[in-house]
Amino acid sequence: GNLVNRVVAMIGRYRDGQLPPGPGHHAASGGERLAAACRQAGDAVGAALENFDFRQATAAVWSIVDEANGFVNRARPWELARTGRDGDSRRLDAVLAQLLGACSVLGRELTPFLPGTAARVTAQCTPGADGRLPGPRPVKMGQRVSVPLEL
Repeated sequence: GNLVNRVVAMIGRYRDGQLPPGPGHHAASGGERLAAACRQAGDAVGAALENFDFRQATAAVWSIVDEANGFVNRARPWELARTGRDGDSRRLDAVLAQLLGACSVLGRELTPFLPGTAARVTAQCTPGADGRLPGPRPVKMGQRVSVPLEL
């Protein structure tokens, strides 16, 4: 929830809520691990769920969150926005686009575990009729459910 709110807030602050032009199919510089986590999540979740391994399935989803938070700390979008240099502006767009894409993947991959939260994440990452993302709102996680290790 915090990651999605943070990304949407940065897009609102630095790009007036407009979707940044995406980096295409390539990761923003320094975001290769995040791109890999996003690419691998669907298959990893599917394979884990086939084996009823909920821990492994959720670990694949949380790897996106971990990589995205690390990427934010490495890329430092607030510094890119502050300089105003053309190269930094393009890099900022690439960073924000990659982060928004990761949040969209999170919305999709959270669906089997937290469908309500997944819908709220997806709504935060979807532009309205005006082409802008909705204002940032905290995405509260659903109640945690304890899954027994052995049945």
